[in-house]
Amino acid sequence: MKAFIFDPLWDDLVTEELITQLKTAQIDIIVTKAIAPLSDCKALFEGNEERILCLNPDYCKWKLDSEDYKGIPNLKGIFGAATNTSWIDKFYANENDIPVCDIKNFSTEAVAEWATMMMMNVARQLPLLIKDGFPLDFDKDYMKYRGIELHGKKVGIIGLGHIGSAIATRCAGLGMEVTYWSRSPKQTEYRAVELADLLSDSDVIFPTMTLNDETKALLNDDILKTVKDTAMLIAIEHHLFNKDLVLKLVKEKRLYGFGFEADPGSFSKFEGNVWAAPAYAWATDQTMLNCVLKWVENMVDASKGDFPNRIN
Repeated sequence: MKAFIFDPLWDDLVTEELITQLKTAQIDIIVTKAIAPLSDCKALFEGNEERILCLNPDYCKWKLDSEDYKGIPNLKGIFGAATNTSWIDKFYANENDIPVCDIKNFSTEAVAEWATMMMMNVARQLPLLIKDGFPLDFDKDYMKYRGIELHGKKVGIIGLGHIGSAIATRCAGLGMEVTYWSRSPKQTEYRAVELADLLSDSDVIFPTMTLNDETKALLNDDILKTVKDTAMLIAIEHHLFNKDLVLKLVKEKRLYGFGFEADPGSFSKFEGNVWAAPAYAWATDQTMLNCVLKWVENMVDASKGDFPNRIN
């Protein structure tokens, strides 16, 4: 089997041990690092050997259309180096029974740590201090920029999956009271509550559920307006709620603070206690290694005809 790998970072992250695993599985790897259309890789579209398409989504700017891959002969699978495969158009793959596989839970700890960092920074009003250049007038600034202590506060986690559980562990370690809402019961030490109660009672709210048609409808504008004005919302998932409404609530001091991933260079764009940094939550050395490890595992499984992480 041939594995056509499109990844600008392959040489920086792959190890000799992983290369040995691929060779042992009799996988012939063809690596393309320079970003270009897939059609420029002539070998990908020639011959009739079994092959798999392995893509770092950054290589194709998080968009793979059916037209990009439907001419690949004897294609046995598409493997994205990400937990999210919404960037892959699956129409042709579904029509031709081509497995599309993701990578699961490779960045859980890193994302949970980043979310906790955002919570702590918003709690101490660090966004305001940064935007205002860390003023220190002893007569008034200690009062203006005073933060809140998290110990003893109530945190509500919406979706107690891998990342939600990892955040819960960190919050409990800070002495916070952890509650959660989930679509299915969990065997956990934390207390389950109704979603409406979680939003109206919590001091810190973490929406951590996976984005899909069902979850997009959970946090509508009406229920967001029930959050108390002393609370903060910390988001690690995009498009689960009306971000503009939340920014408006912070600006009008109807919400204490908001942490989320934003476009580069926009940190100072938003008014009030808003932590708005680019998508660095996952970017640690261990996470990147985990990603490549699990990606290679998918390739080795495919050489045996197995696709345990298939999502279509």
